[in-house]
Amino acid sequence: MKLAHLIERHPYRFVAIMEAEVVMVYLLAGTFAYFLGLSNMTLYGLANLGLSLIVIILLTRLKWWGTVGFTPLRQRGDLLYFIIPLVPAILNLISGMQIESFAQVSVVFAVTLAVAFAEETIFRGLMLQAIKPFGHWKAAIITALLFGLTHAMNALTGKDLLASAMQIGYATAIGFAYAALALKKDALWLLILSHFLTDFIFFLQKPGFAMPPFWQSFIVISLTIIFTAYGIFIMQQKFRPQIRPAQGLQAQRASEGKGA
Repeated sequence: MKLAHLIERHPYRFVAIMEAEVVMVYLLAGTFAYFLGLSNMTLYGLANLGLSLIVIILLTRLKWWGTVGFTPLRQRGDLLYFIIPLVPAILNLISGMQIESFAQVSVVFAVTLAVAFAEETIFRGLMLQAIKPFGHWKAAIITALLFGLTHAMNALTGKDLLASAMQIGYATAIGFAYAALALKKDALWLLILSHFLTDFIFFLQKPGFAMPPFWQSFIVISLTIIFTAYGIFIMQQKFRPQIRPAQGLQAQRASEGKGA
């Protein structure tokens, strides 16, 4: 069965396969990192390099690069809708950054770009497109929940359960808002950019920077509420399908033919 037919006939199976791939790749990368004594940064790099290669192959085979949102914005004013996704990056920037060397920045740049590209194209690209025909709300909620549950793997690294639960809720809220923007504004590359900037600045924060637990929880909960509300706001907007150049030309010719 061809890949496109599999997605069309069994979209939920395809989504389940993609989720299983993400989990397996992270588990394998984590196993290698543990036994070889590699850092978390190396773990993220290995995992997302593999996922990025898988994504590139799938998008190329399906010819979905434009379908998932690697297209120009419909209107310049749509850029304003992508300000809210930058809020976490701005908060990370306020806490301060420490650049030690060009090599450090290069590694962080490469890893966080791979993370942003892989996660956005999988969850807000491939998965979202597969189940979008069954309803935008359903697609946004399902992909957001899967994105949040994927972050449950952080609990396996020994993190506090409460902190892990809050991170899952936060990731789910971001996933929902990002899915809404992917559906309504059709610009996946801007979501990749926002995701990348957030992670890039986070990994370059000053060593030893620590906010009191109360304020950490307050910020995470506040952002969870903000992104959930923003996702609902975006989802309530009227859907405007992307018009490709060829489609626009065809529509113009059809209009001229009717006029004649």
